[in-house]
Amino acid sequence: MVHPELDVARFRAWLARARDEIARSRERLNAENLYPVADADTGSNLEATIRAAAEAVESESSDELQVVADAAAEGALHGAQGNSGVLLSQIFQGFADGLRENLPKAFALAHERALKAVADPKEGTILSVARAARDAVTNVSAWGSEVRRDGEVALAAWRAARASTLDSANNPPSEAARGTIDAGAHGIELIYRSLVAVLDGSSDAITDIPQQTRSAIQNQALAKSDGAYEVMYELSNISEMKIEQLRTKLASIGQSLLVVGEAKYWKVHVHTDYVEKSVEFAKEIGTPENIRITALELSGCESKRTLITVANGSGFSELMRDSGVNVIIAIDSRRVAPQEWVVAAGESSEIILIPHDLHGYESALDAAQVMTSQGKSVAVINSRSPLQALAAISSHSEGVESDFAQEVETMEAAAAGTLSVTIAYAPREMTCDGEVVKSGAVIALRDRAVIAHGSNLINVATEAIAKVITPTAELITLVTGAGVESAIVRELIARMQGAYPALEVTDYSGGQAWYPLLIGIE
Repeated sequence: MVHPELDVARFRAWLARARDEIARSRERLNAENLYPVADADTGSNLEATIRAAAEAVESESSDELQVVADAAAEGALHGAQGNSGVLLSQIFQGFADGLRENLPKAFALAHERALKAVADPKEGTILSVARAARDAVTNVSAWGSEVRRDGEVALAAWRAARASTLDSANNPPSEAARGTIDAGAHGIELIYRSLVAVLDGSSDAITDIPQQTRSAIQNQALAKSDGAYEVMYELSNISEMKIEQLRTKLASIGQSLLVVGEAKYWKVHVHTDYVEKSVEFAKEIGTPENIRITALELSGCESKRTLITVANGSGFSELMRDSGVNVIIAIDSRRVAPQEWVVAAGESSEIILIPHDLHGYESALDAAQVMTSQGKSVAVINSRSPLQALAAISSHSEGVESDFAQEVETMEAAAAGTLSVTIAYAPREMTCDGEVVKSGAVIALRDRAVIAHGSNLINVATEAIAKVITPTAELITLVTGAGVESAIVRELIARMQGAYPALEVTDYSGGQAWYPLLIGIE
């Protein structure tokens, strides 16, 4: 039997085949996803990560194996999604480093790099499979005097990885996962199997692991989240000393902590209940970029219809989640990517996207195109402010079945019937009705146009409300941002009750950054 060596052409073929294998197995891997939280996304995260690695390889024109392997590792790191994706990026980094010597060294460093990334290693996971593969090929010299080819090495490593994957069902990382093979472990088995297929395609042992899973939904009664949110972001040009300080702080507020990379680029992943703190810690040492926050809330049953919105403050998030809506958190008013809407939709067949600003509306439209192509029914509510989103959500009755089109129509009407005013601070000097507005002045925005300005927040808000309120108005809603004193809210409420005694005035603490006050009139 001929066992070819791993050259640059076969490395490229390996990445392409592994990408296709993970894509083919995505839904099965999602169903096997019970650890660290049963959020049914391991397959999706592994696919996104290996697709990024494969695309990086396709973009690299070099004929040198080392250069192409480095490109795969870098692509995987930058494209890594979720806990499993970050660990996969480290496995590729180990391969890139180890292939400078030989394939057994690559398997060894794949395990070493992944292990180093994990603060609290567990058996029955990606790490177990990587270790089993490493152990199987560590002592190649003990196999006999004959020089072993890469195909034989890969086959031995994969067989050990497969056995470890099967064992993960009996020795799981958590009791909730007992009886189900670990999704991450299975993903690595598929990737190592793809290498065998490229180097030893004649092997008749290359078959799928038999189905033996209970679904994630069935196991959720036992599953326990290690944090309400998954937080991911990137940092650049930060020293290892500062990264260790960040790692220590994040470990105090979260679980499933992964911090990987090197001085010029780091990727951070943590499950936590303290979203804002996890980002604030990063801001103490640098500027976090590409912040991605995903709710990890477990539900006891599958949902046919899912409502999704964006919250740019902790108060908004709590309020909207209490209404039964999936929430994408966008602290510091960051922009939400289309993929975040897609991920939040999960496996639901009917999805209503409720944006919170113009950019959110545009990204929701892009996400809707993706999900519609998957055969799902998707609607995007024309809400351009948090108050319009809140009004649309308020028209939804959780647990009450309704026609999809009818609910969308009701939400559209609620959003359209809400006048929204944003109180902010002028970011630069500007003009309004021929008057100069100095940088830092209080301004009131309606449809992105300044309708009032001054030095006093209460006076500007009062003037703005007077300009937009209609005779048919019934409710004024005030949502305060982070750091706004309660005395300001009390005085503004008193003014509204005095000026409009027939109207109901209500207030919430939204906790949003940048905008001290949001006003809604219905």
